Amino acid sequence: PSVQCSSAGGVAADPYCLLSSCQETQNNAAESSVQMVPSSKDTSFTETDFKSLVNRYCQKTRRSHSYVEVKKDGPSHIPHFFYKLIIDNKEYPVGDGKSIMEAKQRAAELAWSALQEQPDWDSMLSVFDQLILLHFCINNSVAVHRFTSEFEPLERLGKGAFGSVYKVRDKKLKIEYAVKVGCYKEKSLREVRTLSDLFHRNIVRYYTFWMQDTGYEWDLRDDSYDSYASSHHEGNSESKFLYIQMELCAKNTLRDWIDEKNKESVQDSKRREESLRIAQEIVCGVEYIHSKNHIHRDLKPANIMFGVEGEVKIGDFGLVTSDDDDEERTVCKGTPSYMAPEQRSERKYNRKVDMFALGLIFFELLWKLSTGYERAKIWPDVRRQRFPEEFSVTFTKEKQIINSLLSEKPEDRPDASAVKAELEEWTRIFNSHKASCQENQTV
Repeated sequence: PSVQCSSAGGVAADPYCLLSSCQETQNNAAESSVQMVPSSKDTSFTETDFKSLVNRYCQKTRRSHSYVEVKKDGPSHIPHFFYKLIIDNKEYPVGDGKSIMEAKQRAAELAWSALQEQPDWDSMLSVFDQLILLHFCINNSVAVHRFTSEFEPLERLGKGAFGSVYKVRDKKLKIEYAVKVGCYKEKSLREVRTLSDLFHRNIVRYYTFWMQDTGYEWDLRDDSYDSYASSHHEGNSESKFLYIQMELCAKNTLRDWIDEKNKESVQDSKRREESLRIAQEIVCGVEYIHSKNHIHRDLKPANIMFGVEGEVKIGDFGLVTSDDDDEERTVCKGTPSYMAPEQRSERKYNRKVDMFALGLIFFELLWKLSTGYERAKIWPDVRRQRFPEEFSVTFTKEKQIINSLLSEKPEDRPDASAVKAELEEWTRIFNSHKASCQENQTV
């Protein structure tokens, strides 16, 4: 006979009624609360550890089980695995995944769902066993993970000291985004606050953020793409992880664009025109950042991306700070080769450090550096406004702009708005001259 639910002490309760009660409590908890199994017949609990659940079930019912690989598809760098679960010589539906772990987990989920459809499922386990099973589910289920419950991770785009950036697909909207995942620190929210304050065509768009107790790591060592980075806690149960959802940009950055241009045998004639457009868009983004009283502090080609329509997008605001004249700043925050002189040695500097970096980026856009050795050789000279002779002859006007941006004294560097106006004027003259030359060639 079924046992009625009761809140009175000492009265036996239906385990699934108890579970329902637990769920009601959990629904009011934070996102990091434990996901409960809704009922014995419900298959929607996607965050449950089905492998452990099936293992416990087989132990209690004294059944043997094993996972068998059905096949493996796809290229070696993006494999796809297919596994099935066999319980007492009975085969269950094949589960697939991008890793062995995921395929086995899916196979276990399908088997668990099939097991519950058996006519004698409810009577198969005693109330005692059901309570044990319930206890097991509550204490061993995986914490609700918003990242994997709402998004399908597709690819890791980059990894650094900050954490990792992933290309993901929203499971409901079927739209792709980028999600940055890293350990939360007090200053981490500075990047979120800045991004939420910026909305511009040339800035990577920010959507939302959240914090969780668990991290996420695309673990290539065991062919798994869904390893929870609990090891990052380093024994600290108070650790939090920050997730930032952003606009997805093209995989190739401006660094990649420059490197591709540098591989060409001769200086590309179209490179100058393309570089002018890119420089204009970068400076538009920088002008907007400065208008919001922010300093980026880490402008470099690797942090500049392209949108779906080829538009320039400034990203990675991990080192952003406010442009407050009275604030003392950390020395040597940024990428050394792009740092302004004062950024390396002084505790008080302003938005002009971004203009110095912009001058170096503009030079790289225009000038072909065939090897890393060549770059290392001339880079210190460029920082001191000493350019290759051929560059000075070929890019006379651009050299003037870059010279002003690389001024040693911050006060001698122009603001972004002045550089923007100068570039617009030079682009107009350049295009007019180009059109005139083309017209003469057709006559």
